[in-house]
Amino acid sequence: MTDFWTDTALQRVLSHPWDVRTLRVSAAAFLHDCDVATITDALLVADALASAAHDQGRLPATIRLLREGTRADWLRVSLSAPGIELPAADTGFGTGLHVLTTCAALWGRSGDGGNAALWAHLPLTAAAPAALHVASTHGVAPDHRPAGHP
Repeated sequence: MTDFWTDTALQRVLSHPWDVRTLRVSAAAFLHDCDVATITDALLVADALASAAHDQGRLPATIRLLREGTRADWLRVSLSAPGIELPAADTGFGTGLHVLTTCAALWGRSGDGGNAALWAHLPLTAAAPAALHVASTHGVAPDHRPAGHP
């Protein structure tokens, strides 16, 4: 399968559990300007939603990552599949629910029957520029010289 990709959206159809690996690579590239923690949370949430579709036998499913907000500072991860349900913790989805409650600010299910979707919203945090990273690891504020430096 190929990805549908724009500056603010990534979409992939998952037909097989192995498609999640390609999704991870595409999603990490899509979020290239975010910090590592944000990318990790987004990949965990995408994996949890894809696993729910697989576990319920709801493949093929469509997963979307969409940047939202006035500064594209939120990520909506949604998975659409006919009849998809938000599983309870006692159905074996306990880890997925833990991922959603830990990584996502909001999550849930919308729609019904053939038009159902599981979704999660995550805040996006931009990666620090390399100069800022170097300065912060060496105790120097960016754009400032250390005390006593000419």
